[in-house]
Amino acid sequence: MGLLAGAGGLLYNWLSRRQAAKKPAPVFSSGVTRDAGPDTQSGIDKGQWDKIDEQADESFPASDPPSNY
Repeated sequence: MGLLAGAGGLLYNWLSRRQAAKKPAPVFSSGVTRDAGPDTQSGIDKGQWDKIDEQADESFPASDPPSNY
C-alpha cells in the first residue's frame, strides 16, 4: 500500500511540473512586441515623426505621460 502511495505521489509531482512548464500567455496578449521608433512602423515617414510622437511611442504601454510638458 505504501509503494502504491509513493508511486502516486511521484506521478502527481511529475504531472504538475509538466503543467507548470506550459504557462499560457497573459489574456489579450499576442506575446509579440516591437521596438520603439518610426523605423519599426509601416507607413510612417521619419519627417512626420516629431518629439511628442517619439516620447509617446517610447512610453507605451506605461500609464505615465512624458515628463517634459
